[in-house]
Amino acid sequence: MEPKKIMIIENAIKLFAKKGFSATSVQEIAKECDISKGAFYLHFKSKDELLFQVLMYYWNRMQRKVNEVATEPMSPKEKFTYQLKVFMEEIADHREFIIMQFREQAIPFNESIEELIRKMRFNSYLFYKNHLLAIYGKECEPYVWEASLAVQSLMKNYIDLIILDNIEFDYLEVASAVTRKTDYLMTGFSESSDQPVITEEVIEQIMPEGFNLHDLEEIKNVLTLILEKESDENLIDTATILLDELARTSPRQAVIKGMASNLDKYDRYLDFASRLRNYFL
Repeated sequence: MEPKKIMIIENAIKLFAKKGFSATSVQEIAKECDISKGAFYLHFKSKDELLFQVLMYYWNRMQRKVNEVATEPMSPKEKFTYQLKVFMEEIADHREFIIMQFREQAIPFNESIEELIRKMRFNSYLFYKNHLLAIYGKECEPYVWEASLAVQSLMKNYIDLIILDNIEFDYLEVASAVTRKTDYLMTGFSESSDQPVITEEVIEQIMPEGFNLHDLEEIKNVLTLILEKESDENLIDTATILLDELARTSPRQAVIKGMASNLDKYDRYLDFASRLRNYFL
């Protein structure tokens, strides 16, 4: 994303957090950015489009921060803990903006924004599900979706205290506590004879368009599309190497992670890079 567009987005976030989306005019955003109103419209067709880009910017920033942890030489449980820590830090850094979204009654939840929010939510479900599989193994597959929602609910309690009550935590301490409590939850699920309510069939009903729960085939499909549609040589080389690697009996994680880092350079593939890493946790 070009620097001027990022500058407008960052200033808009500050104004939205301070005044609210509806009360902030395009003229005020332009003034804050020291540009003309016409220059604003060169970058964004409307304030609604700006809001969509603001949400995308925030989500991409979060993904980049979380992906940085994924490249570290840690155990699956350590990665989970430190990624939760980063997530809470980002939430705290943007607390005012998030509160604005909660309080604002006139945010234009058009089709694009609603689809983006569905995608963000579903990625969160996948994040927890894939981490649980990486930590606890295939044995937890029968109840992994229900367990992932339970762990996410546990995490939400701490997030609410950060956002709504402005509680200042030691985020690593909280993340470690969530990880320990996840151990207790997973033990309970493994020892229970109850059938899970949240199954893959339930998850498929809320799955956004373009997602595939059978991740490896979906990953290969995206890589094939990159080869067909992209002209960037770095992207083409990355997709080629990944497809070759996935064809191996035992794909090398170091190669997968290295190529995922290449994809991180492109905003449009940040989500895919995260899914790729999560699959090979």
